[in-house]
Amino acid sequence: MKEICLTNHVEWHGKEGKATLDIEEARERFKKIQAEIEEIQPHFPTLHIKLGAELEYIPKHMEDLKRFVENTPLDFILGSVHIVDGEIIASRKFAHKLFKRMDEKTAYSKYFETLKKMVQWGHFDAVAHFDIPKKGGVDFYGPFEPQKYKIEIVEILNIMKAKNIGLELNTKHVTSACHEIFPHPQILKWALETGIEHYTFSSDAHKAKDVSQHIQKALELAKSVGIKTVSTYKKRVPTKHALD
Repeated sequence: MKEICLTNHVEWHGKEGKATLDIEEARERFKKIQAEIEEIQPHFPTLHIKLGAELEYIPKHMEDLKRFVENTPLDFILGSVHIVDGEIIASRKFAHKLFKRMDEKTAYSKYFETLKKMVQWGHFDAVAHFDIPKKGGVDFYGPFEPQKYKIEIVEILNIMKAKNIGLELNTKHVTSACHEIFPHPQILKWALETGIEHYTFSSDAHKAKDVSQHIQKALELAKSVGIKTVSTYKKRVPTKHALD
């Protein structure tokens, strides 16, 4: 790798998975991360280490998060949805609470409705794990079929295009859960047709051993659907790089 960006959550996730936000705590935590980056960067002269963040869409927190990103020097920001109808859908441990009480169409449509609200808010650079409900939904509904939700998905992509919001290819569950990259290849094709310009690659590593996991598969998928460039960010300004 030539460049890596750390995108810790700004909000804090407890044992029950629910996110809480303490802006002062977050500011201090991100200052420490920045200091650690500055300390270790000289030891890795061929690796650019960037500071980013992931913002979870929780309506009551969004004004505070907007102020946080305006006052924190970040290179890149992901936006993500983890909660639908009061339930955590980003974790298989908790997702069953929603999926047991809803049919697939209702649950997934509610997710995309929330995702639409997040991109309308828009104070971030790329959408993380675009179709994450399939992570746990596959256990209840079977494989995810994006064609069922084309209208909702393309509407979201159009908003992203208008706001110059990019799309993350996330490899966290290539060999677990749904055994797919986020998002589905069909969604990537729609993104290209819509005119989405910026694509990033994430291993969503929560442990050191998982850093860069399956990135090669994501690169192969990107090229197979026609993505020509990968974008990196500095002070939230994207730069495109040709995929070899």
